Amino acid sequence: MKRRVVLTLQAVRQFRRLAARDQSLIRRAMTEQLENDDATTETRNRFRLRRPSPFAEFELRVEALRVFYRIAGDEVQVVMIGRKRGNALVVNGERFIL
Repeated sequence: MKRRVVLTLQAVRQFRRLAARDQSLIRRAMTEQLENDDATTETRNRFRLRRPSPFAEFELRVEALRVFYRIAGDEVQVVMIGRKRGNALVVNGERFIL
């Protein structure tokens, strides 16, 4: 099922803070995994969050980068982009707990 990927204002800011290489990786992964494929189907790198979160329903792993999103009708709403460092999630340069 083809869906349109929409980034929230916060996700756009986080995306712009990434290096050009990381932006390219994220852009390609969002197109392949979220737009052209069924974003609700779980795979090794795309899955529903284990614990409920007020921020997102799903996570997409792209190397050390993480894209958190939710499904709203025919849109995939990307709400947050972060990086894993060890067992910590870093968003906007700060440790973040979902």
